Amino acid sequence: MALHWEVFRGGPTRPENQALSVTINYKNVLTFNKYTAKQLGNPEAVLLMFEKKESLIGIVPSNMREKDAFPLKPKSGAMNYIVHAAPFCRHHNIMIERTERFDHPEIDDEGILRLDLKNTHDVSNRRKPPRKT
Repeated sequence: MALHWEVFRGGPTRPENQALSVTINYKNVLTFNKYTAKQLGNPEAVLLMFEKKESLIGIVPSNMREKDAFPLKPKSGAMNYIVHAAPFCRHHNIMIERTERFDHPEIDDEGILRLDLKNTHDVSNRRKPPRKT
């Protein structure tokens, strides 16, 4: 019998400190891992942009002197960083029902962190139903 092997080209799981990771939750809080913040240059703030046709969020480093900048705040002992993006999400009618992780965040050649709202997956904490005794 002839076997037709297919080589998996996805590679191993990359450690968290070597991969971009961004989530958004129902409160419209964006959470970046430490590596993502570092790749953006550890800015004190970011500018948020939206490309409506493609449903892309764009993020670029900024500073607090920029009037439209959103602070990038450390959370959980600086292991993660957060951006409270509710005004941005309301303005663009971005509605999130649970915590979603962006599948393929990338920083493009112009230094824009691209987050595709069409390519996310649910990572919310799900409570197990109580056991019946």
